[in-house]
Amino acid sequence: MRLKQIKIVNFGQFSNKKFDLPGDQINVFFGANEAGKSTTVAFIKQIMFGFHLRSNASPFFEDYTPLAHVSPMGGSLIFENGDSEYELERLYAKGDKTKKGILTVKKDGQVVPESLFFDQIQNIDGSFYADSFIFNQEMLGQVTSLSQEDLLERIYYLGAANSGQLLKLRDDFAKEAGKLFKKTGKKPEVNRLLKQIETDRDKLVQTKAEFSDYEELAQDLKDHQDRLKKAQQALANIQTKQASLRDLQKELSNYTTLLDLQKQIKDIKFDSENYQKAQDLMAQGRNLQKMMQSLQEQLSELTEEDLIDLNESKKVVQQKPQLLQWQVEYRNCLQKADQLKQEEQQLLALSPEINELRDLNTEDIKQLKEDFLALPAKQNEEVNEISSSDKLWYIVGAVLVVLGLILLGTAGVVGIIALIAGIGLAGFGYVKNTQASKQAADILAKQKAVKNQRQAFYSKYNLDPDMLDLNSVLTNLNQYKLKESAEKTNAEELNKINQQVAQLAANVQNVLREPIDDDFDQVLNGLDEIEEQINKQQELTQKKSNLTSSLNQDKQELKELGLKLKAVFAQANVENMADYDAAYQESLDQAKIKAQYDALEKSLHDDLDELKQEAKEPGKVLAQLQSLAAQSSDVTEEIDELQQQVAKLQVQLDNLADSTAVFEAKQELANTETNFVNSSQEYLANLLASKWISRSLDLASNERFPKMLNAAKEYFALLTGGRYVNIVLDKKLTVMRKDGKKREVKYLSRGTAEQLYFALKLAFIEQIKDKINLPILIDDSFVNFDDRRISYIKKLLEKISENNQVLIFTAQEKLVDQLEITPLTFTKGTQDA
Repeated sequence: MRLKQIKIVNFGQFSNKKFDLPGDQINVFFGANEAGKSTTVAFIKQIMFGFHLRSNASPFFEDYTPLAHVSPMGGSLIFENGDSEYELERLYAKGDKTKKGILTVKKDGQVVPESLFFDQIQNIDGSFYADSFIFNQEMLGQVTSLSQEDLLERIYYLGAANSGQLLKLRDDFAKEAGKLFKKTGKKPEVNRLLKQIETDRDKLVQTKAEFSDYEELAQDLKDHQDRLKKAQQALANIQTKQASLRDLQKELSNYTTLLDLQKQIKDIKFDSENYQKAQDLMAQGRNLQKMMQSLQEQLSELTEEDLIDLNESKKVVQQKPQLLQWQVEYRNCLQKADQLKQEEQQLLALSPEINELRDLNTEDIKQLKEDFLALPAKQNEEVNEISSSDKLWYIVGAVLVVLGLILLGTAGVVGIIALIAGIGLAGFGYVKNTQASKQAADILAKQKAVKNQRQAFYSKYNLDPDMLDLNSVLTNLNQYKLKESAEKTNAEELNKINQQVAQLAANVQNVLREPIDDDFDQVLNGLDEIEEQINKQQELTQKKSNLTSSLNQDKQELKELGLKLKAVFAQANVENMADYDAAYQESLDQAKIKAQYDALEKSLHDDLDELKQEAKEPGKVLAQLQSLAAQSSDVTEEIDELQQQVAKLQVQLDNLADSTAVFEAKQELANTETNFVNSSQEYLANLLASKWISRSLDLASNERFPKMLNAAKEYFALLTGGRYVNIVLDKKLTVMRKDGKKREVKYLSRGTAEQLYFALKLAFIEQIKDKINLPILIDDSFVNFDDRRISYIKKLLEKISENNQVLIFTAQEKLVDQLEITPLTFTKGTQDA
């Protein structure tokens, strides 16, 4: 699949950013550090496989929540697959609990199920894509962690149906085999039976030891075996010494060469940088002379023309890009002002109380909080009215008093009693009424105090405490003040732009000598008019001025180059470049001799002392070899004789083993050996089944792994200019140089290790292209490559791009120049992951 378009809505530092990728299979993205290259790489991966807004194990930064706190987060990718076009749009907004965003897949403009796209790429996940198709500095350092097992399982994933179950079955067989036998184990059945065999054999020897003749014969046999073992060890030592002396004899010719090289070595001090400087100066001089000749010819063809001074007009026209930038900034400021005003209106609609608090300072806000928290709770106790019963006591008492007064004249005693009773009842009613009135007065006083305090709060702040959610209002007030501050800053920016445009309009008016409004379109039209005048006049005048200036400058540069070259010659103590070339050739010859000497000395280092002694005493090694040969012959004869005696004693010993005890011991040993054979067969069956499944998976995957390894070897040889010719990928990763020497990855230079990483991963991508074909993302992965390595990787990427799209993200201008591809550029932002 080829990526056609990257459209970022909001992601990290980017908002509303779009890249249309040309039809080339290699696309280069160029930008300074922190311009957004790594952000774009993460965007491509996360749009396909989901955002990572929580902690996520990964060799690169994953959380790219938009810096501006805008929503939604995400964007879209458009892929081209044959005659079809897929658009993947993934967006995230608050409320998405998965944190991966909502994915929408379209095929040729129609929404389709996600599986329709992911079936095209074998339903891989983001980790598979990152490990296989993304290159960055962190991942390049992981070359030592690559293992044959990991690569095999990925290839099997693509090759065989139910490969996961087959791999599990393979591991189960291997596990069962491990249960039966381990090299250093004791508990597995085969290990236990081996130990039991040793035990049974010891028991058999002990049983045979009951026979005196057997004991004597066994001891005699042991003595002969010990002598045989010592003789064999002596022979092995002699053979080791012979091999060492033969190797020493072979190295004598190399030692002679080493001495000859030592005589040829001279102490030559040659400054290669100074020589390179001289060559550069000579090349610059030749180029300048050619340019001067060409300029002179062009000047001779020109006729005299009247030149007009257009410096002032040019200065004004040069401000056109700045004016366009101001125009963009002015529109952005207007848009931002509208947005801030709308957000302020929304906050005021949400919390109208902000109007009353917007002028308060921090201390006032603090006092408001304290006053609000200090308000007493609202009193809800109701005042009880004087009950009808209390009033009844008053009425009855009054009636009796009146009745008593009336009867006092006619029925004195009854009248007195009625009068006393009326006064008593009235007094009782008065007491009850007094108590009720006092209680009501207390409640009214409390309610009044509470009402007065809450009324005072309302009067002070013009806020009803009963309807006030203070925390919410203060939060919105803080947001409102932030919007006001941003609005003020934005207004200042608008004013600044207006002043700058007005000043430029005045400059344009001075040049054109006609009125110009300080309007963007008017000023732009004025600049276009000035530019047109300049173009009309300078066609005839500028050419000669440029030619004359260039000629004078070239003459001056040629003169300065001559002085510099003389200084370089003087420093090197040579007369001319020919002498310098001869000195350079001599330095190369000496460097070659020194390299040959160092290589020979390193290879002979361990044997130098013996070689020096042999050189002083010729024939000593040969004499030692002859002496060892004689010793070897004698020891060999002794071994042959001892072997015959041991064989004879063994036959005699076997003939003595005929007692019942010896028979039973032998039977036990035979049973143990039979069990050992059966367990060994089961172990080998499980082991062979595991190997067979592995081989079947190899065949099912079309032998991808051997093909991948061969391709990796080819790529690694290409990337190293043929210096390394082989890769051995097992539990440890090793490489082989052209001279046949093996090296572990940890001993390689950083640049060579990264070349190996590229070779392995690109070879893997090459082998799975028929199943998975996705863009390769390379994020500033060539920082440790010199010019030669970059030229090698360029050739390899051109080969890989025949089948896979390659996207290179870099901050190296020199790399862009070497790739010879017009880049897509970034404008430096505020953050890069």
